[in-house]
Amino acid sequence: MDKIAFIGAGAMTEAIVRGVIKAELLPASHIWVTNHANEERLQHMQAAYGVTVTRNQIDLLQETDIIILSVKPKDAEQALHSLGKAQLKKQQIVVSLMAGITSAYLESFLPVGQPVIRVMPNTSATILESATAIAAGTFTDKHQLQLVQQLFGTVGSAVEVGEESMDAVTAISGSGPAYIYYLMEALEEASLKVGLDEEVGKQLLIQTFKGAAAMLEQSDLSPAQLRANITSAGGTTAAGISVLEEQHVKAAVTACVQAAAARSKEMGQAYSK
Repeated sequence: MDKIAFIGAGAMTEAIVRGVIKAELLPASHIWVTNHANEERLQHMQAAYGVTVTRNQIDLLQETDIIILSVKPKDAEQALHSLGKAQLKKQQIVVSLMAGITSAYLESFLPVGQPVIRVMPNTSATILESATAIAAGTFTDKHQLQLVQQLFGTVGSAVEVGEESMDAVTAISGSGPAYIYYLMEALEEASLKVGLDEEVGKQLLIQTFKGAAAMLEQSDLSPAQLRANITSAGGTTAAGISVLEEQHVKAAVTACVQAAAARSKEMGQAYSK
């Protein structure tokens, strides 16, 4: 891998750039970035990381191994039309970070045989702790998939899934941090109501979530088993869990994930050809 190019210069691009440079996967000068119109953003990327910025598409794409589309789904068609006219080489890999946009849609704008890979990171990429899923398109080979997996491994963990799983991935790990923050928001508000100082409550919550995640990572036990281990009959945890069950919280979480997955699928259908 000698050169990567980002089309789009938002927070996710910045996170990936930071991870690639920190991991020494590529020197900053081999990372190229462009966007549609925000010159201030490009200048920030150049000043902060030493990457190459340009609005010249020929320079951007010349000898580029991986082209990363880091734009919003509403901007997909414009970006893909531009790429489709760029006379890409067969070995250049087009990577999409756009939620809901299928490989088939991406491939429909590109020369037949162009390797395409869909990637769904999450916002924890900004601290190099993303849970990222990668799905190969029709013409992608194993080596190309491994290159992209290595690239996104610089911002957390990266796993391969089938294309058919990407809506579920979007609903679980793509949107997942927001669900966790929502729960933390609720616990933070509850901690104030039971008399905890705001700063103390926040520190306890952060460490509690970190500890629970570490326990799950380091243990062979399931979440249900770990929960059962700290839920003594008649105790405080059991009192709290009983309220969660009375309020059908598990059903609400399931409905939440199903709604997100359905929306991801709807977005893909909206951009189908």
